[in-house]
Parts: sequence; C-alpha cells; structure tokens
Amino acid sequence: MTDDATSMEPLVPKLSLKDVTLSYEGNGRRQTVLEDLSFEVRTGEFVSLIGSSGCGKSTTLSLISGLNMPDSGAVSIDGLPVCGPGKDRSVVFQHYALFPWMKARRNVEFGIRQVSSATKRDITAKANYYLARVGLEGKESLYPHQLSGGMQQRVSIARALAMETEILLMDEPFGAVDAKTRTVLQDLLLELLEEQHRKRTVVFVTHDIDEAILLSDRILFINNRHVAKEVPVPFAHPKSRRDIVFAPVYRELRKEVFDLFYDDEGEYYGAGI
Repeated sequence: MTDDATSMEPLVPKLSLKDVTLSYEGNGRRQTVLEDLSFEVRTGEFVSLIGSSGCGKSTTLSLISGLNMPDSGAVSIDGLPVCGPGKDRSVVFQHYALFPWMKARRNVEFGIRQVSSATKRDITAKANYYLARVGLEGKESLYPHQLSGGMQQRVSIARALAMETEILLMDEPFGAVDAKTRTVLQDLLLELLEEQHRKRTVVFVTHDIDEAILLSDRILFINNRHVAKEVPVPFAHPKSRRDIVFAPVYRELRKEVFDLFYDDEGEYYGAGI
C-alpha cells in the first residue's frame, strides 16, 4: 500500500481545480476543451494525467501554471485563487524549451533568478549542483545545440528542480527522447524527488501507462473534457522499478489503466504504448 498520508495536508489541498470549464474560439465556432473538471492534489503527491490526444491534459497544466484562465470554476493553490504565473510553480515541457544562445549553466541560472534574489555566486553554485545531479558535470559550458536531446532535457529538469518551487508541472517531459534515455530520466526524477523527501507536488502529463504507474501516487484519466476515472497506484515509497514491474498487482493495474482508453462500445482512444 502507499505511504500513510500523515505528512500531507489533510484539510486544504495543495492544488485544487473545482468545476473548471475552458473553451477556445476556432474555425468560427466555440470549442469546449474542459468542462466541469475537478480534482485535488495533496502536498508532496505525484499525480499523472493521462488520456487521448486532445483531451485537455496540457490545457489543464496551462491553467495550473496560470498561463490560461478558466471560463468558469476555480483553480487554487493552498486555498488561494491562481491569477497568473507564480514563483511557487515551475514547468518542464516536452521539447526542452532552452534558450539556444545560453550555455547549459546560464539556462539553469536564468530559471533560478526568476524565483530567487540570491547572490550570483550562490546561483551559480546551485546551477552547478543540479547539473551535476542530472549527470551533466563537465557540460555546463556547452550550448544546447552541442548537447543530445536527452542531455537538453536533463538541463530542463535541472532548471526546474533548481528553482525549488513547491509545485512542479511536467508536460510529457520524456516524450521526445529515445526509450533508453526515457528510462534513465524516469529513474533520475524518482531519485531526486525521493531525496527531497517528496516535498515537491508534481502534476505530470503522459501518454505512457508504464511511466504513469512507475512515477505516480494517483493516475487521473481525462475523457469527455473531465476526470472520468481516478486510479490509485498502490506502491510504497521509495519506489523501485524492478519491484513494481514484478509485483503481482502490476499487470492488473496496467490492464485497468489500459482499458480506460476504450469506450463502452469498444472504441480505442489511443494509449500511446
């Protein structure tokens, strides 16, 4: 079973979306992307959002980040409404989002400066520390084009972690790297979050069922513009890939999540595996 939630906030959730509806104007008509979407995330919890392409997963992250505002409903952090981007949130995108004219260290330092007034020496030391933690010691002075895709994503992860925000938003961060690099980055993320005693609250978008099971405390399946199903992930921390894959309940859990991509008539939505 999962850890006892005594370390998590029992009353006010870290993050809450309540009856959120959002629509866009396109092709001369109004299209509803999310409708009456509601869920909560507790402090230190890792929640994955899955669903077919276009179901609103990335849009949900944009609402939490404050880059979009809902038409109706409420998005709140620690009980306070989200009115725009904040220093309590950092984002890792699928396609690196590095500044090509900045070296790896500068990219990480830039993120830190958005949330910290520390001295230049301290910011540089923190950037070097997190780059080393993601396996990029000695690569600090390289530009993004001099790094492989996996290395560029490590810089993005280092930047987000170095900002030390309370909430980490990750939008398919491993979707653009090869399978081996993806495995390495998944394990690295697990290790770094465990080292920080699960103080970060993470909302993670993925199409990969195995990735969601490995990383998450809960999986939320989004369909028909709202959360259609919540799936608890019953593995204790610290997590071990080997222990999870060989656990008897793993296959049952994987099938349960996979089956969510079929509607009542057997239509396949696409599970990204």
